[in-house]
Amino acid sequence: MKYNHESLGDNVLPSRYELLFQPDLKTFDFKGKETIHVTVKKPTTTITLNAVGLSIDSASVECKGSVQKARAKANPAKETLTLQLQRRVSGAAKLTIEFSGKCTDNMAGLYRSRYMENGKEKWILTTQFEAANARNAFPCFDEPGMKAVYDVSMLVDKDLQCISNMPAKKESIKEGRKLVTFHTTPKMSSYLLYLGVGNYDVVSDRLGKLKISVMTTPGKKRLANHALSFAKKFMRFYEHYFGIKYPLPKMDLIAIPDFAAGAMENWGAITFRETALLAEDNASVAARQRIAEFVAHEFTHQWFGDLVTMKWWDDLWLNESFATFMSYKAMDAVFPEWNMGTAYIADEVGIAFSVDQLLSTHPIHVPVGKPSDVDQIFDEISYQKGGSVLNMLEDYVGKEAFQKGLHIHLKNRAYSNAEAADLWNALGKAVGSSRGPEIKRLADTWINKKGYPYITVKDKSGKTHLQQRKFTLMDPKPAGDLWPIPVHYSLSPKDRAGKKFLMSSSTAVINAKEPLIKLNLNQKGFFRTLYSEAKLEELGNAIKENELGSIDSWGIENDLYAFVKACKFSLREYLEFVGNYCFASKYPLNISVLQHLSGLYSLAYSSKSDVRDDIRALLKEYGVELLKQVGWIRSQNEGTITTKLRSAAISAAGFAGDAATIHKAGKLFKISIEGKRGIDPNLRSAVYGITAFYGGKDTFDALVEKYKGEDVPEEKIRCLQSIGMFNDAILARRALEFSMSGNVRYQDGISIPAIVSSRPAGRKLIWGWTKKNWKALMSRYPSGTHMLSYFIDNLGTVTDEKTLGEINSFFAKKQNRRGDITRALQQANEIARINIRFMKENGV
Repeated sequence: MKYNHESLGDNVLPSRYELLFQPDLKTFDFKGKETIHVTVKKPTTTITLNAVGLSIDSASVECKGSVQKARAKANPAKETLTLQLQRRVSGAAKLTIEFSGKCTDNMAGLYRSRYMENGKEKWILTTQFEAANARNAFPCFDEPGMKAVYDVSMLVDKDLQCISNMPAKKESIKEGRKLVTFHTTPKMSSYLLYLGVGNYDVVSDRLGKLKISVMTTPGKKRLANHALSFAKKFMRFYEHYFGIKYPLPKMDLIAIPDFAAGAMENWGAITFRETALLAEDNASVAARQRIAEFVAHEFTHQWFGDLVTMKWWDDLWLNESFATFMSYKAMDAVFPEWNMGTAYIADEVGIAFSVDQLLSTHPIHVPVGKPSDVDQIFDEISYQKGGSVLNMLEDYVGKEAFQKGLHIHLKNRAYSNAEAADLWNALGKAVGSSRGPEIKRLADTWINKKGYPYITVKDKSGKTHLQQRKFTLMDPKPAGDLWPIPVHYSLSPKDRAGKKFLMSSSTAVINAKEPLIKLNLNQKGFFRTLYSEAKLEELGNAIKENELGSIDSWGIENDLYAFVKACKFSLREYLEFVGNYCFASKYPLNISVLQHLSGLYSLAYSSKSDVRDDIRALLKEYGVELLKQVGWIRSQNEGTITTKLRSAAISAAGFAGDAATIHKAGKLFKISIEGKRGIDPNLRSAVYGITAFYGGKDTFDALVEKYKGEDVPEEKIRCLQSIGMFNDAILARRALEFSMSGNVRYQDGISIPAIVSSRPAGRKLIWGWTKKNWKALMSRYPSGTHMLSYFIDNLGTVTDEKTLGEINSFFAKKQNRRGDITRALQQANEIARINIRFMKENGV
């Protein structure tokens, strides 16, 4: 078989691993022994596996009753280990390898994670094998298409606990240590294997026969209640929706103090950052919804990713798009009062729009030559845009047909691997043979084509004329790309069902007696809409009178803002539209307006132009008016939307300089810092942030001390983020220095620079700090952590050509580049140029 990517080939395929690990939590060394059952198709004297950073102590191959020693030859550059034999082998064989290695602290492979207990530093061992880090822990066939079952054993000190994908089968004492043997796993990919060693607190419950546990470092199980409750609810939802029972006998949710990703879907042993899993019982709405989203996302993977896995990393989106899309569907079903269906459009689809409108974007499906290349596509395109296309596809084929197609797909490919074509074929069967080819063409175009279209809407002679073009922020005359666009529209505010058709050509005409009121009904289509001036005024009045659905109102304003950033619509006209039509609007339009005005004010903050003053005045008025509506105090039966709006209104009004808001926030901050009595946890982020923005040295020091002493993840990360909010240049520098100190975990080191770079004073500092610390950052965040690119993202906030030129010159040098930041550099450069052009065009 020919491969378009780096591969071990298909001549030797594994079926079973027998693994024994012997980790030492004192020296952080580990030893291991494995027997891999393989099938060799054609006779060979060489067998190649993946391995990196391991010492091979011995290797042998047994075939047809004969055992021969193997010479193990490592190729560090290719991350392979080749067993060289004297005699050829074929058919069934067993590879036995003894190896050893070192636990790292770089949050990849088998690594150590630190925590404090009673003032003493302690450690756990944990693993992060996605995308290609299983090879750091044991020699293996480390490709997603090479599935096998795993028999795992661990030999550890008697006082330690062990975790793996399956429950423990037995424990015994061997050589004065504890030997834990686990049940055999289902057939799965190597990147889904999990190994954990340490001391844990555990909170458990059952859903029928299934045992669900949340595991924390000692002293934190009090923070596990939300996660455990969510896990039970989401497990029940997914088993019903997918029509397939969760196949393992247990589900562990494990909080890891040091963790590069947000969470990882190891089958039956999901790992999370503490902030993504743990919270106090009275935690903020945002914290609870964050935990729910992460749990729902990773639970989706137990089917899409674990049960059915992509053949190769170019179909990573099959895992991540579905997990993003389905997590909101699950939350909306389980917690309808959260209004997560609307939040999905406003948040996830909105993010996809903002990234995919760049020239430096990429298709959902992209070639991945080697596993290290996949670091760059753990991004908004694979997650958010992929999910947005699925959302559009579901709307086009219908919810029942879509669900039926997923059920067919999962049944067909269970315990195996899949490509995009397998999914489209399943959906084709669900919708019927007559529409199957159409669905495949539609889906293939959207996953293989980068960017998205916009449709212009014009009324002529009683008809509505539509024309599609490619939308970008930079290119004034984009290429004439063409998409098959599922267009869903309504002709009346009362028409919430609307009508649908597939726009397959560059133009289309809608014949109707009534004038078109809204294109892209419910914002299900992944395209923007540009209305004529008269039509926009008509829609503006409909927003003002609350005649449109809340998400349709959001869509009109969100599209308009994008056309402003693309310089297709003037900033002045946008401000007039918001002022005339968007006051007293509902969620999510009001949140969107606050975000857009805050972003504009941040860009214009140092300007002395009249437009800067106009933006500030409108932001202040909008924020203060919204705050009057929701008030400062949360009512007993208040909805979660109101709670989130209050925090957004405080942040906006305070940022715009409203004296009353700043004063009130300062008083509440003092109460919280002094610990006299608690303030509403839903207000703390806004209160801390505003107080820090205008604060001085005393506020800075108070936040640092509170951060150091805090053990609740939500409050700790809130303090850390607030440390980055200071608009005083001296304190912003101190904040950046603090982010590199031993007080801040590597995983959290991205927070302060990201926030500093978004502040007016910090924008001038971020490049100098990044340049000064670049070597240290490259060492701290190796490929596989997916984290170095975040520091590049910060450079997109630069707004002057001189600094941008220095950045480009710096990264033109080979020693300053790495493969996992290539796309981030392109995007940061483009975003900076977009903002520079925007400011010039609009006199900011």
